[in-house]
Amino acid sequence: MLRFGVIGCGYISHVHVNDIVNNLHGAKVTAIYDINKSAAEQMIDEFDLGIEPSKSIDELINSSEVDSVLVFSKNDTHTEPILKALAIDKPVFTEKPLATTTEEAKQIVDAEVKKGKRMIQVGYMRRYDPYYQELKQTIDNGEIGTPLMGYCRHFAPAPTTNDFQTSDVINDSFVHEISVVSWLFNDDYKSVQVQYARPNSTNTAAGLKEPQVATLKLKNGAIVNTYLDINSHYGYEVKCQVIGETGIAELPDMPSTRVHKDEKIYNSVPLESGGRFEKAFQLEFQDFIDRVSAGKEPTGPSAWTGYTVTFTANKALESLKNGQIVDLEFGQKPDLYK
Repeated sequence: MLRFGVIGCGYISHVHVNDIVNNLHGAKVTAIYDINKSAAEQMIDEFDLGIEPSKSIDELINSSEVDSVLVFSKNDTHTEPILKALAIDKPVFTEKPLATTTEEAKQIVDAEVKKGKRMIQVGYMRRYDPYYQELKQTIDNGEIGTPLMGYCRHFAPAPTTNDFQTSDVINDSFVHEISVVSWLFNDDYKSVQVQYARPNSTNTAAGLKEPQVATLKLKNGAIVNTYLDINSHYGYEVKCQVIGETGIAELPDMPSTRVHKDEKIYNSVPLESGGRFEKAFQLEFQDFIDRVSAGKEPTGPSAWTGYTVTFTANKALESLKNGQIVDLEFGQKPDLYK
């Protein structure tokens, strides 16, 4: 039984811990830490874990009751626990992003390369989504010919808080497209550009300027546009379409039951990513549990993927300031990730 130490008790932590306790097999939570002790206590009570909150990150990571560390804390607090877990050879699953700065992301990659084995998996769960898996297989099988361009949509019903910032559109939403598009097209990025569309007058977050349109150009010449809207009002929706030389492959409009009733035909739309990607969250975690329990290296999105996404996201933020195209160069990929 793989024993997890959980750092951070926010929304996504509840999603994952619920799955570990109720939906997955081969693992249990044996330690929890949050800077807000009451948040840790609430989670312990909610899932009847029967443990006491850890007093610090160090105590949790160094505990003899913890085999692997789960990092679910704020985006800018991931680096410290990841590096400390690596230092004592404990595998890490971290929610995205790997880090918020390119320098810290590269520091983590360098530390893992020095270890000589993959120990980190980053929570870009779309690669485990059955619909994205089918889309990837369709492209790789050559059913639509060489992929030439693509279109993505990432909509949320409303900002999570009135403190939601313009940069959060990139760091919390667009990072998922960054992580999955290069995987679908099997190529690295050449450049990124982000521009503002006409402002949404219903937006109530003072620090948020959107919608945004992001363009990724790959080294092979393919171009993919992503439309980002945090005030869609109707729900959380993700779309992806890949246009090839001989056909088009795309995700279903909404992977839910279609209802014909009262002179209407409609699908339900979830309000949170956890609704749309529930299965993907479970599949990515079960894979991590199975591989780590067997003493194998994780094969999900790697620290190198995390680094390239953070690098691209920061260049996207640079582009957002002037709307210009920004070139991307990640450096040499270490052999560990090839």
